[in-house]
Amino acid sequence: MDPRTQQPGEDQFSRLVNPAKLDAERWKPMVYALSIDVPVIANGIGRGFVQINEQALFLTRASVMILGNTMDPETSGLYQDGQYLISMRDEVWNYSNVPVMADLLWGPKIEGSWRTFEYPLYYSASHAIYFEITNLYTRILTPQADTFRIQVALSGLADYGMVQSRR
Repeated sequence: MDPRTQQPGEDQFSRLVNPAKLDAERWKPMVYALSIDVPVIANGIGRGFVQINEQALFLTRASVMILGNTMDPETSGLYQDGQYLISMRDEVWNYSNVPVMADLLWGPKIEGSWRTFEYPLYYSASHAIYFEITNLYTRILTPQADTFRIQVALSGLADYGMVQSRR
């Protein structure tokens, strides 16, 4: 789909990767995820990483949400508010010059669609992708806790190789 004629709300896969041109026998969906515990105090930082398998991968989307009983102030105090900063890097590259608000990076958590990367990230072999999440305000949780958990999911297409005979 031409991004210049794309209608609002229509999902765009990527400017560089057209799934119709990939060998459907080799390239299959793949999701990598990790959960990061982030301190409830303002400016508290949680860190984590995901290890990418030893296979070629086009990462086309990243998404993030707070885990747990959200949007019920009487039972948790957690909200899908996007009030945290995220930085993402691998062994060589930083993917932003400073940590960025979650919603600005990967789309709103409650309304709207998840954003695809305008340009996918390609990895030809095993890599680690590191995340740092900074909480922006002191959260008051019920029951009281020192951390809350955020899950990050990376989605894309992985090269599973040639289909083997089933005989």
